[in-house]
Amino acid sequence: MAVARWARRIVYTLLLLLVVAPAGILALLNHGQISMDLAFAELTLSKPLAFTAVFGLGWLFGLLCAAGALLKRRARGRHAARSGGGGKNE
Repeated sequence: MAVARWARRIVYTLLLLLVVAPAGILALLNHGQISMDLAFAELTLSKPLAFTAVFGLGWLFGLLCAAGALLKRRARGRHAARSGGGGKNE
């Protein structure tokens, strides 16, 4: 069982590297500045910083959406178990 856990960790690490490495390379190859007017403030960021920030915010948003879906599914399962459904979605 421990071997399967290590193999899963290695696969997850490789998948993470396959996603993060191209994003990092893209950020490093694009030099320059980006100006943004946010209606309440005007920002000037370097492109690598902007790419990194957008990538991180997208990752965080995806993580929050997945957590919300899992919590909703767990609550639905608990509700079905209490009402005698046996944990199955009816």
